[in-house]
Amino acid sequence: MGRRENPIAPCDKALHALAQWLRDRREEAGLNYTQPARRTERVRWISLPQGESAKCSADTLLRAASGARGVPRRKAVLAYAAACGANLAEADRLWKQARYRQAQEAEPLKEKPKHITYVRDFADLHLAMVELYRTSGCRSCQELEDLSGQRLKHSTIWRVLNEQTGRPSRSFVVEFAQACGLRGIGLRDWAQAWDRAEERRTGDTSRNRRGPVFVSGRGAGNEVYLDRGRHPGGQEVWKLQTKAVPETVLEQRMEEIVLGHRVLSPADLAAARSIMNTQRTARALSRKRASGAAPKSQGEPQRRARAA
Repeated sequence: MGRRENPIAPCDKALHALAQWLRDRREEAGLNYTQPARRTERVRWISLPQGESAKCSADTLLRAASGARGVPRRKAVLAYAAACGANLAEADRLWKQARYRQAQEAEPLKEKPKHITYVRDFADLHLAMVELYRTSGCRSCQELEDLSGQRLKHSTIWRVLNEQTGRPSRSFVVEFAQACGLRGIGLRDWAQAWDRAEERRTGDTSRNRRGPVFVSGRGAGNEVYLDRGRHPGGQEVWKLQTKAVPETVLEQRMEEIVLGHRVLSPADLAAARSIMNTQRTARALSRKRASGAAPKSQGEPQRRARAA
């Protein structure tokens, strides 16, 4: 005999949606609570610490889909979904929504956080970090430390989130965003947000001054600049510009670059190369299309003559 299931207890709509989704997946699989509980012994997923079991009892799974005791643990939700053959990504999404609503009801934010691309100072950045922490499921500081490979310390994470310490470092902000699940261009946005906040604090805009990336040509050649600025909304923009220079000026610029007086950071150089490669590819495609169209138009009269 399977365990009798009571109706979902009155709760927040996000938690109710999670509980209902779990129940629906179990019914679709045709299982009672004892059967998926046995299956959880063999469940594994990538984020589960090595050597840790996802085993959950039938009572734990029953409570996870009851809505009676608040948002269940992430481990129980994912074990429930995996044992029923359900989508783990969807289970994780619903769990994060429920945790977010729970945190918002317990302690609403005083101000609405800005999108990370509109962050201007460290006050904005702190609100954005708290928002990211909540949307990623309000995981424990110890779990975030583990996800960062111990590069972040749980005590430091707690102090930063609760404003019990000074300004976080740039590397801390990037590592924190990565531990919360961001990758790729999302991490770049957080690094740029820290740069804007630091510029606002110090009034130093030297990072946005124009600097030459490299020079090319013999004699009178070209000097290529990487201009970095921002739109009114705050997003950073990159643009390459070429300026013709005489031989004497060209030699002077090359000497300055060699001596290290005009060296950009590796990130600036990587961005410049990426933009140049994109422009070079676009020009190559344009030339290919142009050269491919010409022979066709020239050979058309000849084919018509042979046909006649």
